[in-house]
Amino acid sequence: MTEQTVLVVEDDPEIREVIRLYLEKNNYRVLLATSGEEALQIAEAERPDLAILDVLLPGRNGFEVCRELRAVSPVPILFLSCKKDEADKIAGLNLGGDDYITKPFSPNELMARVRAHLRRPHLAAAEQAGGQPDKLVVGHLRIDRLSRVVRVNGQEVTLSRKEFDLLSFLASRPEQTFSHEQLFREIWGQESFNDTRTIIVHVSNLRKKIEPDPSSPKYIINVHGVGYKFIAGGESHALKL
Repeated sequence: MTEQTVLVVEDDPEIREVIRLYLEKNNYRVLLATSGEEALQIAEAERPDLAILDVLLPGRNGFEVCRELRAVSPVPILFLSCKKDEADKIAGLNLGGDDYITKPFSPNELMARVRAHLRRPHLAAAEQAGGQPDKLVVGHLRIDRLSRVVRVNGQEVTLSRKEFDLLSFLASRPEQTFSHEQLFREIWGQESFNDTRTIIVHVSNLRKKIEPDPSSPKYIINVHGVGYKFIAGGESHALKL
């Protein structure tokens, strides 16, 4: 397997060094940046497989960097922050972040989350090899799982990697109900530790992009007290190309 590259954007030298050592110990190639501007330059030149992004950075803060990265790339973004308020976490996820860890943190937990985010594309490829359809057409939605492109009414919409994974997973299993815990385990590759907010925010963002009326969704439906299911109705079909 090709060595995977992780961009670490952290202005605290001690934290940056700890993360670098753990990543290299786990056989990742590491790129280091200490500011938002430097991070964007490196990301454009190197195209990392994942970014670990501090929120409080000199110059452009982590949220601003995330917004700019997400406009041009689906790279998984893992926020690392001393800001513990739920509102900050929601803000980061709403901007397209895939995960949010607060300081102080366990380096081993961070490595587990890095592995989970980088493993998901390989799991998706395994699903394809196992017979999952390459393309799904559901109402006004067209989901191409090979190119990871989604179109609504013929227009391509930009999804983060986790948004695409969530939509692809649910749409390929219509009418099946999944709990928050099941979705977190399938899409994030780890236990949720009761982190329902991450799932809720990603579903909300996804609905804004694919639903005709996000306040009255027709595709991703709440199952009260349980979780979510995808409703295909009689309009859907799968294409195996």
